[in-house]
Amino acid sequence: MAIGRHGGSHPVSDGPDKTAGKTHADPAENRDLSRLKKKELLEIMLAQSKELDALRVRVAELEKELAEHDVRFSKIGSLAEASLAVTKIFEEADKAAAVYLENIRRLHE
Repeated sequence: MAIGRHGGSHPVSDGPDKTAGKTHADPAENRDLSRLKKKELLEIMLAQSKELDALRVRVAELEKELAEHDVRFSKIGSLAEASLAVTKIFEEADKAAAVYLENIRRLHE
């Protein structure tokens, strides 16, 4: 059985157990944990569950910020492209105005 987000025991898992078969603490710490009472172990698990929930919320917030930054950067790219296009339009307009003024000067000579 897995321990759910709210500390309750139920048969549904939050995903594969990536720590199965791995020991993160040294043997002395494992013995210390084995000496704790069930209530103390459950309190530790509840605290870890709360911390995990808080971390999940923070991850969601950071993912949202990242998505907003991606949108900003894509808009910046679009603005840069639009700026180049407008610059080209003004360059062409300047060339056309120069040709027009040259033609006017020729007509009045």
